[in-house]
Amino acid sequence: MSPDFWKQRWTTNQIGFHEGHPNAMLTALWPGLQVPAGGRVFVPLCGKSLDMAWLAGQGHSVLGVELSEIAVREFFAESGVEPVREQRDGFAISRAGAIEVWCGDFFALEPRHLSGVAAVYDRASLYAMPPAMQP
Repeated sequence: MSPDFWKQRWTTNQIGFHEGHPNAMLTALWPGLQVPAGGRVFVPLCGKSLDMAWLAGQGHSVLGVELSEIAVREFFAESGVEPVREQRDGFAISRAGAIEVWCGDFFALEPRHLSGVAAVYDRASLYAMPPAMQP
């Protein structure tokens, strides 16, 4: 599946994978992970997931990465906030409160971009990739 496949899904609103609420498994199991308060949580291929807002509500800073500008725009619009935007290292970055979403190619991330990450929350990004890309 190419980046264009996913961008097209957002363009045509074929986003059945989007949950309109925080994921039940996340909310049930997250406390047991004991991620430090204020710890930065990385959410790959985040879409417009409400899991990011839930994680921020638990006192974490959140770094999401998403390919679709539509998803990023809708996340902040549906959250009722106007993000600060900037361009850096080939990504369009939108930030509001404790949530920062980098729009661009997930595979262009470098280790320095993930500095300070205390935890990774991945509901389905690996599953969304073809098996050959998963490693």
